[in-house]
Parts: sequence; structure tokens; C-alpha cells
Amino acid sequence: MGLRRHAIAVVLAAGLLQAAPASAGWKLIPAQHPVDLTGVTVTPQSDWNQASRRPGKQGQAWTHDGFDLNGLEFFAGVANGESLYRERNRKRNPMPKFDSGMLLPDLADFFERSFRAQIRLSSFAVVSSEPITFGGHGGLRVRYEFALLNDDLARQGEVRLAVVNRKLYAANFFAPSLHYFPVGLPEATAIMDSARF
Repeated sequence: MGLRRHAIAVVLAAGLLQAAPASAGWKLIPAQHPVDLTGVTVTPQSDWNQASRRPGKQGQAWTHDGFDLNGLEFFAGVANGESLYRERNRKRNPMPKFDSGMLLPDLADFFERSFRAQIRLSSFAVVSSEPITFGGHGGLRVRYEFALLNDDLARQGEVRLAVVNRKLYAANFFAPSLHYFPVGLPEATAIMDSARF
């Protein structure tokens, strides 16, 4: 019996037995079930995969096919003085801080600066910006285009932003312009429309 335990310990130490990748870092978000995202409730129309690593303190990130192909981020209750995304490099590229006194146009600029700091971009352009209702509150929808450094693939995104009780709420869908954005946008829009906070 002692020899068997020793053999198992050697196998484990050598890294020959590992947990299944499917359970490492991902959670299935089932279709047609309301999901409480710590302050925001949404209902997806299809199954999504939720990453265990949060994009920010109050954020959650979902994908169908991997974040290079599509991503849907939610941020609930970002307080005054906090950043939208997790700080990556405080010295070289500090993350902007939310100011609860921001007006709708300021929110678009805050999102762009935050997204640029989070993802290394070669370009970012706002295509359209308009007031909407988000989560039952007055907010802003921004449609944008962007490209990553050293990557010629054109990408698009749509973010919705609202300030409620001096806290920021946001939902952001992004994907390559070729196929994934036009195919994924209707469901992403429906999920954003379902948001309640």
C-alpha cells in the first residue's frame, strides 16, 4: 500500500495527471435562463461560455467561440474612482477612472480610453453614438470599429453604458467584422435589451 501511494505521488508531482481542460476556467451559461451578474440580470438566447477571469472588478466576460472571435462583457456598479477593466500596466498605460459626474458623451470617451488601455489597439473609431434605454434607464449606445496591433483583421463592437445611482453599468459586444460581428450582434443586442438593474 505504501508503494502505491508513493507511485501516485510521483505521477502527480511529474504532472502526468491533470484536471480536464473543460473544467479549468470556464462555466457554461445555459440558454433561456436568467443570469444574475452581481447587480445585472440578463437572459441569453443560446448557451455561452463564461471565463473565470474577470475583465474588471465588477465585470464578467462571455464568449461563444473564444475571445478572438467574439466576446460579450458586462460591468455592474463600477463606482466613482474605479476603473472599468483590470489594471494591466499602471506606469506605462494607466487605466482611466470612472467619474460619476460624467455626461453621456463623456461615457463614450471613457469607454474608448478604457478599451484602448485593456486591448493593445492600432486604431479605434466611433461609427455611431446615440441615447438609448439600457437596463430600464437612460443610457448611451456606441457602435465602433477597431484593429489590434500587428493584425489586419477589421473588428467591430457595440457597447451600452448607463449611470445609475452614481455607478456605471455597461455591456460590450465585440467581434471580427467578417462574419462574427454581423452573425453575433442580433443575439448580443437581445441580451443587452434583456438587462435589468
